[in-house]
Amino acid sequence: MAYVTPEQLQDRLGSTLYARLTDRVNGTTADSAIAQQIIDEAEALANSYLAARYATPINLEAHPELADILAARVLDLAEYLAWRDSPFVTDIPERVRFLSEEASDWFASVAAGALNLPAASPPESCTAEHDQPRYSAEPRKFTAEELDGL
Repeated sequence: MAYVTPEQLQDRLGSTLYARLTDRVNGTTADSAIAQQIIDEAEALANSYLAARYATPINLEAHPELADILAARVLDLAEYLAWRDSPFVTDIPERVRFLSEEASDWFASVAAGALNLPAASPPESCTAEHDQPRYSAEPRKFTAEELDGL
């Protein structure tokens, strides 16, 4: 389930900048396939953080209250990735860099458990166990008392 669509990225960037950042040949014609690749990368990055605590991708049908916050943060990442990968720009604007770092920090805080997703009910948790290794061993055949004097 996608958090962001190419149309949302275009709305955020504006038509001219969207075309410049998604057209890898001339920088003049919007390319929705490139935009989708950018979004897929941003969503994969977001899910890599979220997977530490939640089953990913987050089901937005079950948790529609999370759609806006996840879209905003993924768009922050996608905008940075669009600027970074475009052959027609040399410098990423400081505002874009700052928003991307803020989004990464936010996702890292969620992954660390310092922040919770603001859902009406908690999203399904991750099935992975991140605590200590699980093992079992047979009982000792010899105890310290039995070996005393040897």
